[in-house]
Amino acid sequence: GYMRKPLVFELGKNVRIEIWGGFNTIGGNCIVVRDRGEAIMLDQGLCFTSFKNYYGGFIQPEIVDDLREIGAIPPREVYEGVSEVYISHLHLDYLRSLSIPFEYDVKVYVPSKRILERLTNFWYWSWKELLLPSDYDLSDLKDITRSKRVKAIQVSHSAYPSYSILIETSEGRILYTGDFRIDSPLGIKTLENYAEKCGEDVELLIMEGTNFGRRITPLTAEDITHLLRRTLQKYDQNYLFLSAHPLDMEAFILVSKILHEKGFNLVLTHSKYAELLDAQLKLLKTVGLPDFYLLPLKGSLPKSLECIKITNLREFSKEKIVFLTSLTALSEMKMLERKGIELANLLQITLIGEPVEEEGWIMEERVGNWLKRLVVNSIRLHLSGHYYPYEFKEILEAVKPRNVIPIHTSTPKAVIELFNKYSKR
Repeated sequence: GYMRKPLVFELGKNVRIEIWGGFNTIGGNCIVVRDRGEAIMLDQGLCFTSFKNYYGGFIQPEIVDDLREIGAIPPREVYEGVSEVYISHLHLDYLRSLSIPFEYDVKVYVPSKRILERLTNFWYWSWKELLLPSDYDLSDLKDITRSKRVKAIQVSHSAYPSYSILIETSEGRILYTGDFRIDSPLGIKTLENYAEKCGEDVELLIMEGTNFGRRITPLTAEDITHLLRRTLQKYDQNYLFLSAHPLDMEAFILVSKILHEKGFNLVLTHSKYAELLDAQLKLLKTVGLPDFYLLPLKGSLPKSLECIKITNLREFSKEKIVFLTSLTALSEMKMLERKGIELANLLQITLIGEPVEEEGWIMEERVGNWLKRLVVNSIRLHLSGHYYPYEFKEILEAVKPRNVIPIHTSTPKAVIELFNKYSKR
């Protein structure tokens, strides 16, 4: 959980870097950079390890200070002297509660106000409303790209949009990566963006190392494309199901395009997912994307959609459809079954960007039991939102930092030793 006292690193005479959360652990990033009399904060994430020690099931926090008391969010004093908070992306282990203690006058910059607003529609009526209460004035937030104090560098990650943050200090430049991957399903050129915006003048790299020490299969966007095309080659049904985390738009678009190439119409079944995807598509502004439709089985009808058309099943009679469902998918499947769609032996694909944690495994097991009961076949595709250790050298060649502080990793020593190895050459 969050420390009562930070881990402190000095940069020259004037700059002090305080790591309040995210060192030697995955989750709960919170870093304060103090330069003479000024200070900014980089992320302020929720520490899930601390959270799950005390909350889950029927036991839920009731006020923000409940989370602060158990060390799941930063202590109040972390905001002392901080004038601006920068959120690199909208996963909860970076965002935390935006109910910052009232005694501090802090400006908050987020990746996208519009997308955050749509995301919070999923949080009401649960403890997550503490993260952005329904009475929170979103006009107080600013988009990170509008900051005059730092430079936001767009990167690829399993949350769209995501940014690294470049800070000019009196002792040199600091690059804070947030979470990122090199292999982008949407063609976001992370390394080129680093090289262009940073040049060769980065004094300190504060860098995530999530995949160090993890035993995972390092799949790329190309691998996922190959796997999916091979799976669909002999699939002769007119319907299938796809579910993904609502922020993981890069992987979602990748898979949707492949399905569209195979003749499937792309039909969302949850109105809240459609509203969020609509905001992401508008921000993306990419040409050549397939058409998306909404068959509103769950959630109230959206007031306005700019990139997604509302439809009904009659419009797609005798055509192939991939139903883009919520992560649990089951209620939408049952509603479609009641509308006359035979579920037996259809394919369901779950797209994941991050490892499934304990509570997620329980949910996955329950979903799996239902899918077996419905005689639906299911596969999971995992495209990590983080770079792999074998790509570390490429990153150093793009940024060329003089020093590194590893965060968001359970093995910081491995990151430091690899940095020392390549820096000596």
